[in-house]
Amino acid sequence: MMSKFKTKEDFFDFSKLLLVIPIADLVKLMSRYEVRLPLYVHRFLLKETIRGNVFEEVLYDTYTDELKFRLRGYDNFSIFLLEKLIVDYNLDFSLSRYKEMMLNILYINKEALVIKNKFFDELEQLKHNYTVDLESMNYEQFYNIVNDLFYEQSGFLDGININDWDDELLTSYTLGDLKALGLKYDVKIPRRINKSKLVEILAAKFRLSIDEVELLEMKSVLDLEIYAKEKGFKISIDLKKTDMIEYMKFSLGMYNSYPKDDFFDYHVPLFSDAEAVEEDLIEESVEETFIPEEVHDEVEDDSIKEELNIVEEDRYEPYQTADEEKPSKIEEPIKIEEPIKIEEPIKVEEPIKIEESKEEKPFETKTEKAMSEKQFAEIKKEPIQEPSLADSDLLSSEEKELLDEKINLIIKKYYKRRRTRRVIWTIALILVLAVGGWAAYTYLLPLLNV
Repeated sequence: MMSKFKTKEDFFDFSKLLLVIPIADLVKLMSRYEVRLPLYVHRFLLKETIRGNVFEEVLYDTYTDELKFRLRGYDNFSIFLLEKLIVDYNLDFSLSRYKEMMLNILYINKEALVIKNKFFDELEQLKHNYTVDLESMNYEQFYNIVNDLFYEQSGFLDGININDWDDELLTSYTLGDLKALGLKYDVKIPRRINKSKLVEILAAKFRLSIDEVELLEMKSVLDLEIYAKEKGFKISIDLKKTDMIEYMKFSLGMYNSYPKDDFFDYHVPLFSDAEAVEEDLIEESVEETFIPEEVHDEVEDDSIKEELNIVEEDRYEPYQTADEEKPSKIEEPIKIEEPIKIEEPIKVEEPIKIEESKEEKPFETKTEKAMSEKQFAEIKKEPIQEPSLADSDLLSSEEKELLDEKINLIIKKYYKRRRTRRVIWTIALILVLAVGGWAAYTYLLPLLNV
């Protein structure tokens, strides 16, 4: 079976016919051949599966400015944020689209995954066991079935390399999102940590000896933060976004782990029209079942044989003129051919056009590509500005709390400095008056004596 695919594009076309295989049976086959995928592959598949739903114009217009700003980093969303979008906006999950992309990724990465040709041969056999109907289910039901297929690669957090969790990526997260992400991995992230916990984090980060830890315990919190900064590591007891990620790395024992590079080839068609896929399946099913060759051997009536011969010729040799009438004997066989005739053949060609454009530029899947031209023009014309701290409507409750605390501290320091200045000026004024009085007294005393 494998030999019939001259190029990977041949398999991309064929994979649409495999979508009739239920996901549960596909998982069983992959488990039998010990085929498992890292979670960062699932992140890619999920991101591209729901992209069209996330940026669908009607839904996109309902988003807040804050969410639109965060969606500018959509390609950096972790699995947690993608799943949160599905739940918060009740997004449809296209199982057939996910399944098609996964099969294509398995094929073009078969050498790296050490997948035997027999695996794809069995897929071909499984296809014949089912009808042309495509199964559908929500994301939660789907993930419960495929959960065991995926594993978290060492050095990755929620499908993203731990070295990629920088300030730019974290602009798409609120403090509440990061706390919820921690709970997903059984890590309760506090708002602030004490000195002893800060020493533990530094000891784990720099692999300090017992003696070095004892020296750190003698330092103040400020000295510990300066010590960390001098070693190229920013950490504070008041946990900001980057500090929360560091706390998660520490809690999950991820310090000093070195992530492997993502070696997967993702050059696959990203979108398919479900209706067009179903038409391909129906057409392929009809062609397989249309007048088997055995019928010719069993037919004894010469007139019926003649009709069958005419039908066979008609399938491959259409009538030469529009005025020529068809023989009356083939009215019944023509009814069999009707499912093949598609009134709008453009639907069949549509996925092919999409695949070719995606194959030429497979990585052009940024937010602008998924938006409509109208949306993108509006965004270009009126760019969304980053929310500032002055705009309290764009802050989460945790961020507001932290900001209020910082403001109160600044106000307290301001009034303390003002009181100090008043005391100093009062003392200075008293001293000036005293010196002036003493000078006047010493000047006037001789005059009084005279």
